[in-house]
Amino acid sequence: MSDLLTWSNGDIAKKSGPTVQTSVAPGAIWRIRTNLALLILACLLPGILLSAWFIVSDYRQHKAQAIERAISVARAAAAGLDREIVSVTAGLRVLATTSSLQADDLADFYTQAQSALPFQNISSYVLIDEAGRQQVNTLVAWGAPLPLVGGPPQLKRIFEQGEPVLTDVFVGPVTGKPILALGVPVRRDGRVRYSLSAGIFPDRFASVLTAQNLPKDWISSVLDSQGNIVARTHEMDRFVGHPAVPDLIRMSRQVPDGVLETVTLEGIPVITAFSRSRVSDWCVAVGIPQAQITDELKRSLITLLVISTLTFALALWMAWWLAMNRVIQPTQRLLQRMRAIAQGETPDMADGERVPHEFALLEQGFADMGERLREREREREAKLAAEAANRAKTSFLSRMSHELRTPLNAVLGFTQVLMLNQREPLSPQQREMVQHIDHAGRHLLDMIGDVLDVSRIESGQMHIHATELDVATLVQSCHEMMAPQAQAAGLHFNVSMQGETGLVRADPTRLKQVLLNLLSNAIKYNRPDGSITLSATRHGPNVRFAVSDTGLGMGPEQLQHLFEPFNRLGRGSSAIPGAGIGLVICKQLLELMGSTLHVHSAPQQGSEFVFELPSITP
Repeated sequence: MSDLLTWSNGDIAKKSGPTVQTSVAPGAIWRIRTNLALLILACLLPGILLSAWFIVSDYRQHKAQAIERAISVARAAAAGLDREIVSVTAGLRVLATTSSLQADDLADFYTQAQSALPFQNISSYVLIDEAGRQQVNTLVAWGAPLPLVGGPPQLKRIFEQGEPVLTDVFVGPVTGKPILALGVPVRRDGRVRYSLSAGIFPDRFASVLTAQNLPKDWISSVLDSQGNIVARTHEMDRFVGHPAVPDLIRMSRQVPDGVLETVTLEGIPVITAFSRSRVSDWCVAVGIPQAQITDELKRSLITLLVISTLTFALALWMAWWLAMNRVIQPTQRLLQRMRAIAQGETPDMADGERVPHEFALLEQGFADMGERLREREREREAKLAAEAANRAKTSFLSRMSHELRTPLNAVLGFTQVLMLNQREPLSPQQREMVQHIDHAGRHLLDMIGDVLDVSRIESGQMHIHATELDVATLVQSCHEMMAPQAQAAGLHFNVSMQGETGLVRADPTRLKQVLLNLLSNAIKYNRPDGSITLSATRHGPNVRFAVSDTGLGMGPEQLQHLFEPFNRLGRGSSAIPGAGIGLVICKQLLELMGSTLHVHSAPQQGSEFVFELPSITP
């Protein structure tokens, strides 16, 4: 045996006569066991990352659901607050029209007001005259001295505006407790003679919050027009009358509903949703402790970490066992055989029951290695040839398009000669056949032109020659060219020119090609007795071109594949001619001219193609 491969103690030697030792490359010093451990990690890592992604996604979804619920609760509580305000206002309006009050019989009115208190769930009724003095206060016995202060200054607006007024929270002069007042005007002879107010303790509005059945950790508050706390689900006695956090006050004054991250007065980070009352300047805020949401994320991540660690440890143990019994020991036996070969011995074939089949094939693999290398070289050459053929495709399409046009133009010329021959006119049947040839030839000529355009654009050989172009002349020219086709198809062709369109800078030939292609599609894919519209309007510094129709239209799925070459969007089997590259060319030509083609379409409602070009002021 002239050449032998020898593996010994991590070294590889090629023996031809004397043994030559060659050190193993530094990148090959990792043991199989290490590689198997890394393989286990590589297999587990995607699952771990995917699980983490699901946990984070679930956390975000849970957070979004909690915020959505908080917004719903805030709106429901605001609606409940409005109902309470409207209810008290209605009771006050009824009491303000009693005959005793109209007759200034305040003693009798005092008795009526006392009897109405249990039905209104309020603390007191207070009647104030135009001078701001209290005339009746159900918290004070009739005839007893009344407080010198009539009420909060906000109640004066009742006499100024003649409308109900809801005050902010204040300390009642009689009770010495936080209270608020809701007042209505008492009119007589067209004048506001008194203001009748109901004193309402914050507990009544706190019941609105309690009725929402919030989780125990959620914090909800009712804020007055100044941002002071009127009612609260947590530590209400401590914070009633105190201002809420500034960020919440500022944002609640800007928008009717919203969400923001704040810190409560107790120092708890929360996500706050708020909704403003529709009948007052008050609002309801609901805070979700961020710890409640993040704790669930932490528990899920810890669970994932524990499960991943146990799974990795079990998989590593199994990999170790398999490596020792299925890989390491057979490899050691194979190395012993290779040492024997290096020493010039002819070892016996390995026992098939003890040596894996793969290791038994390694010896044969050395013999096959040369052939495999030659095969790979052939594959590489075939790949290079395929790449060269692919590069030649574009050149072939470009050249063949030109070569096909010459005989095709001759065919079309002969069809024209046959149809115009007056000396030997064609029979009706012959004329119909020649017309079919002419139509098919022109269709093929258009397809060749489109393929040539695509080839030029893909190869970067399409050049745009931009000049100043009159928009009105262009639109009129397109209308004159396409009107006969529209009339033959039984369609109404409309042209719309709004404003002074002036001039645009574009390639005249390519811009007309785009418009004619869009108009042709609008005619082909329209419905009987439908219409198409070509419009050009001034839109800021640009001129907007639009081609719309009332035809078949396209759905969202079709719009996603609209600009794929040779994709006719499921209409390839229809009788409508086309190759599916016209819109691709339109889109690419407009991009070369610095514009973008936009599409608006709906099934059975038609389509609209819109693009804009810069206007040039004459």
